[in-house]
Parts: sequence; structure tokens; C-alpha cells
Amino acid sequence: MKNIKQAILSVINDTTEIDSICSVLVYASEMDIIHYETIQKVAGSSTGEVLLELWEWKLLLPVRSSKCGEWDSRVMVIQPGEVFEIPNISRVLTSNAIESGKWNTTWAIQNLLQKMGEPDWEKIPALVRELRDSSVHNVISGTRIGAACGHHKLKEKTGALIAVLKGAGIISPKLMTIDRNRMESASPLYEFNPCVYGETQ
Repeated sequence: MKNIKQAILSVINDTTEIDSICSVLVYASEMDIIHYETIQKVAGSSTGEVLLELWEWKLLLPVRSSKCGEWDSRVMVIQPGEVFEIPNISRVLTSNAIESGKWNTTWAIQNLLQKMGEPDWEKIPALVRELRDSSVHNVISGTRIGAACGHHKLKEKTGALIAVLKGAGIISPKLMTIDRNRMESASPLYEFNPCVYGETQ
């Protein structure tokens, strides 16, 4: 528990529920899904606060959805019977933190994307770092993603890389209401996972 706590403290500044947060992450990193009842056994009366903190950092996502699987359509319901899952990149970050005591985003991205079969996996950490730095309130446009891909000589792979980053849990389409007059020209928006490079804030 010492290692994961040390790593998480480099990301999350609020230490009030840090022990419970770390304990839940240890359980979640070993499971495809984690049930509310399991989290409650670990976090007790702090279950609500712990779930909200994990949700804010996209370390744990509610499975319940109002429309589709995108993050901003997920519905956080804090009650028995609810089910949660951990995004792929968050799982790799957590598992490595348990072993090393470090929140090492560069290593996690390379490790995950190499396993996903991405041939340019060595270039992706720098690309993702640029996406984080370009995001505003953890939101980035498809246009900016395309520009960043161009900076890293990956412009021709922009569409494929967006799909890869979505599958990795690094970004998720941001659902929004667009004025009908701007519908055709508006660039898609994506939410950036705040725990990715969270250690460098």
C-alpha cells in the first residue's frame, strides 16, 4: 500500500481519503469491473467521497450510461447494485504504481500502446503530452489533435490515432449541443483523461 499511496499523492492533492482511494484502486486494478458493495467494504462511510474523487480523475468510471459509453454520458449513482470499471490507461498506471511507487505516464503509454499493437508507440507519449498541454479544462478539439499529430510526423494517422487513444482510455468524445448553423464546421471535441500526466501538474 505504501507504493500506491506515494504514487497517488503525486497526482491527487486532497489527502483526506487517500488510504481508501488507494485501497479501492488496488482492488479495481485486478478486476474487469468492481461492484459498489466491494468499494463500500473498503471505503465505508467515505464511499461517496471516494467514488467522486476517482470519477473526477477518471481512475474509475460508472458503467451505467444515459446514452452511450462516452465519459460524459456516464451516470454516477452512489448506491448498492452499481458497477464501475477502470479505463485501460488508468489500470496500467495503477498497476505500475503498486509495483514501483511512481505514477509514470510515459512508461504506461508506451507499455499499453505497444501491447495494443501500435507501431509508433515510442512517439505517442510526446504526442499525448502535447495534447494535455493544449487542452482547456481537459477538453481538446479534433483540429488540435490533428495539429499535434502533424508536429510528431503522424498527420496521416490522425484518425487511426484518435481511435487508439480512445481505446486506451486517454481521450473520450465529448458530447455537446452545437448550434445548427455551426454543425458542419465544428470540430469534434474530446475529453482528456486528467490522470494521464497527472504527476506533472
